[in-house]
Parts: sequence; structure tokens; C-alpha cells
Amino acid sequence: MRVVVLNDYGHVNGGASQVAISSLNPLADAGLEVIFVSSVGPVAHTINREKVKTVNFGFHDLLNNPSRFEASIRGIWDPRCADRLRAILANCNTVDTIVHLHGWMKSLSSSVAQVATSLGFKVVCTLHDYFAVCPNGGLYNFPEERACDFQPMSLDCITSNCDARSYSQKLWRIGRQAIQQSLGGIPGKLIYFITVSDYSQSLLRPLLPSTAEFFQVKNPIEIDRLAPTTVSDNRAFTFIGRLSPEKGPATFAAAAKLASVNAVFVGAGSEEQRIASINGSAKLLGWRDRHGVVQAIRESRAIIFPSRWHETQGMVVLEAAALGVPAIVSDSCAARDAIIDGETGLVFRSGDASDLASKLELLDRTPELAAIMGKRAYENYWKSPSTLALHTGQLIACYQEILGRDK
Repeated sequence: MRVVVLNDYGHVNGGASQVAISSLNPLADAGLEVIFVSSVGPVAHTINREKVKTVNFGFHDLLNNPSRFEASIRGIWDPRCADRLRAILANCNTVDTIVHLHGWMKSLSSSVAQVATSLGFKVVCTLHDYFAVCPNGGLYNFPEERACDFQPMSLDCITSNCDARSYSQKLWRIGRQAIQQSLGGIPGKLIYFITVSDYSQSLLRPLLPSTAEFFQVKNPIEIDRLAPTTVSDNRAFTFIGRLSPEKGPATFAAAAKLASVNAVFVGAGSEEQRIASINGSAKLLGWRDRHGVVQAIRESRAIIFPSRWHETQGMVVLEAAALGVPAIVSDSCAARDAIIDGETGLVFRSGDASDLASKLELLDRTPELAAIMGKRAYENYWKSPSTLALHTGQLIACYQEILGRDK
């Protein structure tokens, strides 16, 4: 069996790339012939080149292309990527080769999906976000900081100024989405999809073709099993992630001030000044490496995940559980799937600083309750840990089932 893995980036620069790249070596170790095709370099040095064939096109992504005109055209459809993938697939056969599409919106474009399907290859697409159906990828109105209820690509959608930048950018995204649907065949010509949570699958199911088939594959959580954290000794409540409005850090800053608790932010982004103005005692630590993130989690009473948009999983909540730290999450995002409300964490009303403050106060004044929740989160996670081995096994089973269809 051969798998051709497609991703915009050859290196890790976010969750989708992390998942795509982390699976390459284990898939090869399991006996699959693995070809990793990316557009933007460099290619991660962690990939075993003796077992995994890597092909990088050396192109720019949208934001780093020195020509804005070229970026606007190739961001919609890049025939260069299509031609190069066609040459790669010419040496493969449709009987034992599956194409696994991870990320295509930043450089590859939907042209690669069109090539794979037109040549008769079976394609499985991991839905790391909502770009398969939504022009801005989030099913979210960024200026109004709320979830969007419009049918993607409907007249209401087209006329809605929901983009994080401008309405002209939204119109460009509409054009890209129209080409993606009509020429690229995403999602209409794809049948097989991998989802990472019940929440995201429930949102996407009615927006994808009725013929769509879903496989749920857990994202790997690369974390060692350590002794559970003694959360009752900690006083900090910690946010980890990008500091942007849709992630809800301002809600946490306001809630922490109301509750008079220690608020820590690990990450960076456009909301830094807003956070500081809302809560002058908040600690903004900036980005931390992997060790620093683990340390921040283990120094916390609880992890706060206040996202105002849907997300597709919320991996930091699972990482916290693996370390014995409970989480407080918003009710409008996929991370709520990762906790049992009242047992391994708490759920609050999205965007409601007062409701979040009440949850913060509860765990602040009852450290023994936080300890119980942390212990349950730890036990619950390690009963069925989201290991790389589990992820790889689920992928292989998915590939085998898809390739076995219609034989």
C-alpha cells in the first residue's frame, strides 16, 4: 500500500502540519510506501528520508509571496502544483495508492485535488478546519465575534462582511471557494473525510455531499506519561494559544479580573494590548517551546479554553488532561467534547465573562475539587490515550477500508 500525503507546508507551522508530518515515519515503519508532497519549504528534518520520499515544490505561501498579484491568482488555482503532482502520480497506480489531503489553502490550491480525482485515485481529506465548505474557514463572523449561521456560499454568505480583514478579501475568498467547488471538486468530488471530533463532524455533515463517508481519527498527543500534577498547590489559571479575538482571550482576561484570580497567557497575537488593558495583573509570557508549554500546564490550577469560534478539536485540553490538569472550556467549540462537565472540567457559556468568572472562583476557592477533576481527567485520558501509535493504526485501517471499496 502506498500513501501520497499532501500538505501546503513541508515543516510544522501549525496543528494541521504537525498531524500530517508526525504520521509519516510511523506509516513508513508500518510497511507503507510513503510519499510526502508539500509546496512551501523547508522540509522538516525529523522526517526519515531513507523511508519517506519527500517532494517539495519550493513555492511561496499566500502571505510570503513577494508578488501580491501572483499570490492572488495562484492562491485560487495553481497549475504548477497540479502539473507536478500529476507527474508524481504517473508512477503510482489507483489500486494500491491512496491520496491523503491535509492542507491546500495556503499554497497547493484545490488544483491538486482535481488532479488526484481526475486520474481515478481515491482521496481522503482530513478536515482540520472548515475550509472545505466555508470561504473563511471558520464558519465564523470575525468582525462581530460570533458563529455564522448562514449557509456557506448562499446569497446571505456572499453579502456578509465576515472576513477578519475586509469585505474585498471576503469577495476574493468567495471567488476561490467557487473555483474550489467547480474546478477543484472540493467537496463535491470527494467521498472520504477524516474528522477529529464529534463536534466538528456534526457541523460539517449537513454541509458536505450526502455521499460523504466519515472516519474519525484521533489527532496524536505527543506527551510523556508523567505523574499527575498536584493542581491544588497551583494558583494560576492559564490560556495557551494564539491571542486573537476568536480564541476568546479577552473573555478570560475580564473573567479573571472579576474573579480576582491569577491569569496567565502563553502565546502571542493581536489581543495582547487588549488583554493588558482589561486586566493589568495578567501575565503575558509570549510563546513557549514544547517544554515551556508543558511546564506552564503543570503550574496551573486549570487550563482555560474560551474559544468563541468552533475549532475542530482543541488539543491543549487533551494535553492538560494527560498531565492531570482540568480545563474550563466554552460551550461553543469542539473542546467541549474533550471533557466531562463537572467531572474532568467545567463548561461555561461562550463569551460570558461572568459565567466564566463563577467557574474560576469555584476552582480557586475549592482546590480539592480541582484536584479531583484533575485526577479524573488524568485517569480518563490514559484509559485511551491519543498516542501516535493509535493515530497511525487508525489511519492505516482507514486507508485499507477505502482502498478495499469496489474491488
